[in-house]
Amino acid sequence: MVIGSLIAIAGLIWLVRTITFVMYATKTPGTVIEMERSTTSKGGSTYHPIFTFSDGSGIIHTQRTFLGSSSYSFQVGDKVTVLYYMSEPTRSEIDSFQTIWIGPLIATGFGLLFVGIPFCTMFLATRKPKPVKDANAA
Repeated sequence: MVIGSLIAIAGLIWLVRTITFVMYATKTPGTVIEMERSTTSKGGSTYHPIFTFSDGSGIIHTQRTFLGSSSYSFQVGDKVTVLYYMSEPTRSEIDSFQTIWIGPLIATGFGLLFVGIPFCTMFLATRKPKPVKDANAA
């Protein structure tokens, strides 16, 4: 239950930071220029889209998504919307559910699940059974 609580808290912090980022970030067009492939410990492949965008000053930035996935739907050359902080353009991300929301939602969900299961188990274990009425008595 302690580990589940820690995961849930970390997930909620990540979720709040993501909400804040989305609220205060600037939107700009960008382009996926590469799908960087890395090999997982189990021999599978994970891909990180690498994208470019121009900030408000016209400076072109090249960034890599924070989370990798084996199932991104991005292709090299795709036009994307990029979110970034004007004061810190290196803090940027492609504006999609998969790149922005999936990580914090999964972490929060798993944490709440690992907290919820022990609480439900404790609740059910401490419930007093309802007395059964005997139809023959009376």
